[in-house]
Amino acid sequence: MSAPVSRFSRLSLESMPPETRSRTRAQSLSAESEQPNRDDESTSSSSSESELDSDSSDFDDDSSEFDDGEPSAIRSPTKLTYTVDHLPEATQEAVRDTFKEPPRIALQKCRRINNTYAFQMTELVTRSIRIRAPENGISNLSCSCRSDGQPCEHLLWLLDQIVKQTMYDHDLAKPLKMNQDGYAEEMGDPFQKIANYHLDVLADGLHCKLVTPHSEYNNEPDIYRAQEAREILSSVYEEDPDSFRPDIFDQISLGKKLLKRHDLEQTIFRMLLDNHHFFHYFRSASRPTDPVNDPFRKLTQRIDRVLRDLDADQSPSGSESPRDVPWAASHILGCVRRMRHEIYTRDSPLSAREALSAARSLVHILDSVVARNRDQGQASAPRVDRNLYLRLVGDRDQDFILSVLNLIPEAASQFLHNLEAILERIEVYGAPAGYVERYRAMLGRLRASSTGSGLKRSVRQTGGRRTKRVR
Repeated sequence: MSAPVSRFSRLSLESMPPETRSRTRAQSLSAESEQPNRDDESTSSSSSESELDSDSSDFDDDSSEFDDGEPSAIRSPTKLTYTVDHLPEATQEAVRDTFKEPPRIALQKCRRINNTYAFQMTELVTRSIRIRAPENGISNLSCSCRSDGQPCEHLLWLLDQIVKQTMYDHDLAKPLKMNQDGYAEEMGDPFQKIANYHLDVLADGLHCKLVTPHSEYNNEPDIYRAQEAREILSSVYEEDPDSFRPDIFDQISLGKKLLKRHDLEQTIFRMLLDNHHFFHYFRSASRPTDPVNDPFRKLTQRIDRVLRDLDADQSPSGSESPRDVPWAASHILGCVRRMRHEIYTRDSPLSAREALSAARSLVHILDSVVARNRDQGQASAPRVDRNLYLRLVGDRDQDFILSVLNLIPEAASQFLHNLEAILERIEVYGAPAGYVERYRAMLGRLRASSTGSGLKRSVRQTGGRRTKRVR
């Protein structure tokens, strides 16, 4: 890990070539003069510094793989692979240049304005991306940098992030086909993809503040940003994030002053909330094994967000799909497939900590689904579209959760009592006989695996050592 000073030095304006700096200033002035009604006037830090986002903390190591032969398949910052040899030379060059040296971008916020999804990001100067509702079957994509008809680096970067978040049905190990507009053909229409996925869920995955008509002018904290700030700070001390500094995080009170005297952690927490550049910089310095980068924890948080939206029973905005049982089920099944991918396709086996995180997440998801054996949504809809338990377990003779837990028996055995209690409820609610039989068979294997399991010590040690803190 490079020293903080050396990392910040890369953000210096003086390190930019003179031509790039002048062009950037000209583009910025042009964008400001031609977009007087922008919704997204920035915070005071929007033109200061910029840092990596999403899955990009290790760009310097292996974010893109190129050789002198210009391979037809290239790797993106999110580690997706795209084929580009079918594209025009100018577009190929733009994609290769962007993925080889990704822009230092931090997403500030996102919002929906009528039939447009708007994303504001900063890269020394503020850029604004617009993904407009389709006209003649094609979404209109634009960026304030006014690139000459080619997909600019900002669009390429953002759309790659969106593809990584929203593509549940594609095998991530297989190349995606890049189209001339700068995104994967497999994604379909970008606007409709976001509408079906929902912008609030996407904003969490992009570590980006969601702006709504109700939130734009109030001082309410970003709950997901606060949750990730807790994960970041707790990892410094190797403590459990869920129990770290309850005086700060259990009931968040921002107050007017950023600087909290005699409490460095609360001061840094406020900075992480208020300054997106600082947040992305701090997050990029985290280890891959830290909670804020734990893929199983992040996917579980996504499902929890989806279930909260489902339980709230609120109408979606505009053309977004309903927050109903089929929508929630598609997210849950997609996240479970992602977890299976994380376990099954990696180059090396899961560590004990990673396996426990995966098992904990899977058990939590199963418990959450079983707890929703009730009707939700329109009474006129078929019951399988109103009851989440019925849709995923009660009416489907498939291995929901079980097939993935079977990949990590030692870790799953640490949650044997939880799984036994869940099975008791399933037997009361009713489920296909085949599912119940496979569930019982799995419990039998877990009981055998728990005897002499070497993971019990790891469970006790997940909190790590406690270090003296400055308050």
